[in-house]
Amino acid sequence: MKIIKEIDKDILTLGACLIPTMGALHAGHIQLIKEGKKLKLPLIVSIFVNPIQFNDKDDFANYPKTIDKDIEILNNLQVDYLFIPDSEYIYPSNGFESIDSGELGRKYEGESRPGHFDGVLTVVNRLFELIEPKAVIFGKKDAQQLFLIKKLVLDKKYKIQIIECKTVRDSNGLALSSRNILLSKKGENIATSIKKLLNETKKNFLTSKDIENSLIEARDKLSTKNLKIDYLEILDYETFCKPTKISNSYIIVIAAYVEGIRLIDNLDFQLEETL
Repeated sequence: MKIIKEIDKDILTLGACLIPTMGALHAGHIQLIKEGKKLKLPLIVSIFVNPIQFNDKDDFANYPKTIDKDIEILNNLQVDYLFIPDSEYIYPSNGFESIDSGELGRKYEGESRPGHFDGVLTVVNRLFELIEPKAVIFGKKDAQQLFLIKKLVLDKKYKIQIIECKTVRDSNGLALSSRNILLSKKGENIATSIKKLLNETKKNFLTSKDIENSLIEARDKLSTKNLKIDYLEILDYETFCKPTKISNSYIIVIAAYVEGIRLIDNLDFQLEETL
């Protein structure tokens, strides 16, 4: 594996597969890399903790950083390139394009984290400009982020294949996240309620077809003082907006705090699914 801090002309000719990360790699990232290897393209994994997507300075400062362990993992997986850029390279003083995530970027996750998706799309766009990848792989856990990135690719007319990978979970159903290592064992146990809440909401909705009551019933049944829900919504999967009468594909999105750590998750399904 070659570790690089800048992208040269030789890399631009590769037509590589890119897997953008912020480090603190876990089994979910490993699954993305395994999917990337199936493409038979040169594989670039980037590690960059993007400062402009954090609206909370403490959150940025406390974000887990395990670079030595990350390098060992990527070496063992025989990744071709590890891209670890400096902030000044990603955001040069002579200017770069700032991306506005639009109305959707200010809802749900964006409402609680102002400017978050502007920062995400700006750094992703910079990575696309610098690397010119043929394919990029993202996990489906960050559903709103993935939706906005796919829209960015369409708006910019990038010739990039976006590959989506299913959320990887632990044996208790908790979605894997770099932030999970900040939780105590008790916190991890509490966090398993998030997946239960998603399942309960889906069950209620498929039974009643009533969105508001489905959300209320799920909250009431699985309420706990140790799980602080920020938002819980049922949306149209195709538009990431409120469902309409013709909606058939749905996604339930949730953000919650456990021990002060913000966790997100989602569950997508079809209306015709059985319980």
